[in-house]
Amino acid sequence: MKRFATVAATFTLTCFAQVSSAVSLSNGVTLRISADRAPLATELAPASGNSFYRIFRDENKLVVFAYEISVARTPDGEQFQITAKPAGDQFAAKFPNSDAGKPVLTLPAQRESPLLASGERFSIEVPTDPAQGGRLTDTIEVRLNRGGAGPSISGAPSGGLRFAGLRVSINQVLASPARSGVIVSGRFAMFYIPGRGGYFFSTAPVDGLEFVEAGSVDRTHMQFTLENDVYECDAQAPILASSDRGQIWVFHDSHYEPAGNWTRDLASGDRGRDQFFTAASDSLKWWLP
Repeated sequence: MKRFATVAATFTLTCFAQVSSAVSLSNGVTLRISADRAPLATELAPASGNSFYRIFRDENKLVVFAYEISVARTPDGEQFQITAKPAGDQFAAKFPNSDAGKPVLTLPAQRESPLLASGERFSIEVPTDPAQGGRLTDTIEVRLNRGGAGPSISGAPSGGLRFAGLRVSINQVLASPARSGVIVSGRFAMFYIPGRGGYFFSTAPVDGLEFVEAGSVDRTHMQFTLENDVYECDAQAPILASSDRGQIWVFHDSHYEPAGNWTRDLASGDRGRDQFFTAASDSLKWWLP
């Protein structure tokens, strides 16, 4: 097991506070990031398929601190390693002038967690006010549901979405594997089809992204049309959290490709292939810029 300096990052069993963001996947993995207090606004932004930026902004919306987080899963699927990296040139290019022309503060060096079992946590100290020595702690937890059913994300609004054992057909041809009992739920939901990219869903329009009102939900059935293709989605439980029927907004990113192995269903024995999966989250920033 790897060891590391505890000054900037420590392995801990502290409790989560109110400031958090979570994503659950249909392979049973739930990843949650939580800050112990909220002097700054936090957000996520995708960096690569298996990594993302954790960004802290002040009251003027200037970035005061940022770092990159990546997640890797061991070949047997039982443990995870979290790596916290400095936000470097790629971040600066993606977010120019994010701190009014000043370099954004970031971690001084890369930090790696030990191998984490389900439910264990990795914590990172973040300076909120370097001049005054103020700090907060980001805590990252990875949890694996052995049955493959990702738990609901706590605090999801009543207008959220639930994909339970989702089966997807395109023009009456099955595009997803036959599954049962797999549940993800949250404010937003998505599924990924190899060769076709990612499909992202909301129960309302989304500012700044090209979501289109493409279809409808009737209890366990969702139908929508994109690019002259008709999608039929059937679930084992009602798809809408707060009503039986409603409209659905969809965004299709044909270039979306997950990287790394934490989104894969390693228990299937087909570990090297690109795989269909579903996911849900309280924030689209897990997947979309």
